[in-house]
Amino acid sequence: MSGNNGAGLVRPSVQALKPYVPGEQPQGAGWIKLNTNENWFVSPSVLAAVAAAATHDLRRYPDPVCTDLRVKLSARYGIDSQQIICGNGSDELLTMLIRAIAGEGDRIAFTDPSYSLYETLSHIQNAAPVPVPLGDGWQLPVQELVAVNAPLTFITTPHAPSGTAFRLSDLEAIAAGCAGVVVFDEAYVDFGGDTSIPLLERYPNVVVLRTMSKAFGLAGMRLGYAFGSRELIGALYRIKDSYNVDLLTQVAGCAALDAWDEYARVNQETAVRRDRVAAELHRRFGWRVWPSATNFILVEVDDADASEIVTRLKTEQILVRSFPRPRLDRSMRISVGSDAEMDLLLAALDKVVG
Repeated sequence: MSGNNGAGLVRPSVQALKPYVPGEQPQGAGWIKLNTNENWFVSPSVLAAVAAAATHDLRRYPDPVCTDLRVKLSARYGIDSQQIICGNGSDELLTMLIRAIAGEGDRIAFTDPSYSLYETLSHIQNAAPVPVPLGDGWQLPVQELVAVNAPLTFITTPHAPSGTAFRLSDLEAIAAGCAGVVVFDEAYVDFGGDTSIPLLERYPNVVVLRTMSKAFGLAGMRLGYAFGSRELIGALYRIKDSYNVDLLTQVAGCAALDAWDEYARVNQETAVRRDRVAAELHRRFGWRVWPSATNFILVEVDDADASEIVTRLKTEQILVRSFPRPRLDRSMRISVGSDAEMDLLLAALDKVVG
């Protein structure tokens, strides 16, 4: 083998790429994981369905278009199954949208801060990411986003990492003002805020993106789905991988939809717990806790060092997340776990903050 390290074989844009950094994964047992916004619950009926499906003949390829799952989604949301596509997590659908819509040098707009994968995927496509700063109090910059005139715009609603619920009227103003495709990424909408699904009937440029990682506790299975016009969804089908959603994931998704009422109850419990913990953090430490319509809370720790608090919590085997970047460098994001987990978090903060 030659001494060449192969660097010249890789596209320069990929060599220069800053990859997406996922949340830390715990090593070993006993950790309380509150850093990646997973649900604390999964329905026993979903686990049973997956276990039963695992006894099937796994030699066969799965349904390439997730027929049963799309039928259930259609019935649940009242959307034609031909306007639905499923993916290996909503991240795959983000990739497909960028591949289908944004050419080299095309602008891709999104709020700043937001889901950092938008920028990473834009660079992979050799597109031009355009981060548009949120206003004071994390307000949606409607006119500024429209003014970018981007072929593709991503809006996380409710917003991450702040948890802010955007007004449906503002979302509609963006859909109406943008000539390009507008994607409303609704990963957290089952915990609060308005869905943009009603906009689908009036705006053919709108795509609504959902995931089963948050509200349905299936982050380990990787399942997302998108709603849009037949033309836009049809374009995604033309470029998707052949068998992009595996058999067990399709079974889990169907079982989760069948357990809709159970998950709705649990997610309402999560919202109540979120508000309780937010109030308690403010009472105990005087920290600013932003109103949240999600399964996490963003906490400003004032003059304290957020990253240092995160590090100290790790000594208590608790993971939360900080963001070393402007506007977030004094903040930490805390996922809402079970009652027991949140009580342990509060006790640990009493210990490490004092």
